[in-house]
Order: sequence, then C-alpha cells, then structure tokens
Amino acid sequence: MRSIALQKIRNVRDLGGIPVEGGRAVAPGLFFRGAALNEATPEDQTLLFSELGITCVIDVRCGWEREAKPDIAVPGVENLHIPFFDLEKVGVEYTEPAAGTKVVGRDVACDPLRFYGAMSNVLTAAQMREAVHCAFSHALEGKPVYLHCSGGKDRAGILAMLILAILGASQEDILADYLLTNESRDRHYEKEFQRFLRFADGNEELAHKLTRGHRANPENLQAFYDSLDVRYGGIEAFIVEVLQIDRHYRARLKEQLTVPAL
Repeated sequence: MRSIALQKIRNVRDLGGIPVEGGRAVAPGLFFRGAALNEATPEDQTLLFSELGITCVIDVRCGWEREAKPDIAVPGVENLHIPFFDLEKVGVEYTEPAAGTKVVGRDVACDPLRFYGAMSNVLTAAQMREAVHCAFSHALEGKPVYLHCSGGKDRAGILAMLILAILGASQEDILADYLLTNESRDRHYEKEFQRFLRFADGNEELAHKLTRGHRANPENLQAFYDSLDVRYGGIEAFIVEVLQIDRHYRARLKEQLTVPAL
C-alpha cells in the first residue's frame, strides 16, 4: 500500500511502485511525499525516520510558512529548505500582496490554474532544479527522501511529478498519483475549510468555494504542462534544458532508481 497512515501528518505516500517505461516501476522506499512535519508525533517520527529510514527532508514552502510552522528537528536527518516561492531566493512569494513586493498573492493563490501556471516561471524553475537534483543525489546513495510543502498537494505535487516524469512515468500514472491527494483532503474537509475561512476574512461562501476548488483536479496539473509548453517547448525540453538532466544521467537514474514491475 503506497499510502502511509500517520497520526498527525496528512497525505503521505511512497512513490515506489508507480509504473515507468520499459516494464519497470519506481523503486519503493526512496521517494516519499506528504504534508509539513510540524505536527509529527513521536509515533509519526518513529515510522518516518526509523522504520522507513528517511534521512533527508526537502521543504519547498516559503520562508514565512516554515517560520510559522517549522518542521520538527530530528537528529541525523537533513532538512533542506528549497522554496518554490520566496522573496529572498526567488523574487516572488506565495502570500498576500504587500506594498513594494512582487508576490503570488490572493489573486493567484485563490486560482489553482493560475497558481500552477506560475510555478513554471524561470526563477521558480531554478529552485525546482535544485530540489530535483538533491532528491536524486540522496536516492542514488540509497537514502530515502521526504518531499513536502504545506499540504503535500501543489508544490510537493509538482516536485513529485517531475521526479516521476524523469524516471519515465506516463502522464496518466503521474495524474493518478496526484489525484490520490483527494482521499486525504476529503477526510479533512473541515480543517481545510477553517484554513480558507481565515484566508477569506471570514467569508464562508468563499471559503467553501476555495476548499472545493483546491482539491487535486486534473486541470491543475494540465495547467503546469501547458505552461511548460508555452515557456520551454514541453516537459522534455524543460527536463533537459532547465532541470539539466541529460540523457546519460537520466539513463543512470532509471537504471538505479527503478525496479522490474511486478
């Protein structure tokens, strides 16, 4: 079972077992994705870091998100902060608009299609390149990696999508993994609603609309693919030219990080 049940951390699953080209599948136990780890209980920590052996966490949240809800510190576990939207490192930030700053604010954050399209901008792409290479370098050493944003859906979803695409997964299988997020979100609708209620300044109608609209929808992922087509000529060109994964390195990744499909 790829989904992993934890006490406080939602939407956690292993990318292992997802089919890739050549009759193979992603090797199990190397790439995990999920929500932020700030509420991880001792039991959650034992499962993630002792039983699953995760040795590296890649956190793609903004700086303000990380400061407000920092991941728990675990001895011997590397925690890398590679924000996809952050004023200091990227020049854009996922937050509310502020005077004098260029942000991905409410207007974009409230519109999933625009949000996914914004993630392929050249500055964010540089952060994606760093995150992808960090994930692969650890996995090649046999060190399991945990990828997360806030809820484990959007930014972590795109990072997982890129890893899967590089390893040879089809768009259909990538989408199937992405949509698994809805199982977790539907179980936690009320918590999501309360989060969006604060974001919507108490407007319940808007909060319900945002909660329903921020499920994992196929159109979101397609918006990212479409933005890659427009900006870079497609995902394959993005992988080679922007992520800097050449065919030799990609062949090595496929050989070492995939296994024969069952």
